[in-house]
Amino acid sequence: MASKLIGIVGATGTGKSTSIKFLDSKETYIINTAKKELPFKGADKLYNAENKNYKEVDDITEITRLLRTLSDKAPHIKNVIIEDSNYMMAFRMADKANEVGFQKFTVLAKDMVDLFREARRLRDDLKIFYFTHPETVEDGGEIVGYKMKTSGKMLDNQIVLEGLFTICLYTHIDENKDGTATYNFVTNRYKKYPAKSPDGMFADIKISNNLQLVANTIDEYYN
Repeated sequence: MASKLIGIVGATGTGKSTSIKFLDSKETYIINTAKKELPFKGADKLYNAENKNYKEVDDITEITRLLRTLSDKAPHIKNVIIEDSNYMMAFRMADKANEVGFQKFTVLAKDMVDLFREARRLRDDLKIFYFTHPETVEDGGEIVGYKMKTSGKMLDNQIVLEGLFTICLYTHIDENKDGTATYNFVTNRYKKYPAKSPDGMFADIKISNNLQLVANTIDEYYN
């Protein structure tokens, strides 16, 4: 067996980051690429440098090394969150904005593939949650589906992110009649959401946006 790589895909404000609050902070490490505040009460006291469970870093190579270090030297860590991972690609492309040609896209694709390959080779009790935004897929001006957002079509020609994940959950919000909203994760293909998970892992198409529930379900399925 190997570590588990889980994609969490959703637009801003749909419950991705809030789902972290259900996890045990003593078993969780957050890699914050956007360096923004976590959106739940007490987050800064639970996750910080002093607790050795939080780091702000956006360099892909450095993140890859950090994952290996956590796997080898922090056996108490069971969950790693790569928060707002889109910024890894965005910042790298911004640094190379003055470079011409396709080489920068090839290098970025290789860095991303190296990151995912390394993530899959880590401790078998380690789960890595890759938080990212969705991008619409259109046909004739009509939205026909969604995909993981990357830094553009040049990169899409070299790497298909979804193919590197066995589990890919999408956020979904149900608006209730009383004016409230229910925040969910979609576990398998539903309407235009191309979510996926192994056969029989999740009993329902929509589950609460609770990462501890997701982590427990994954552990139970494989163990």
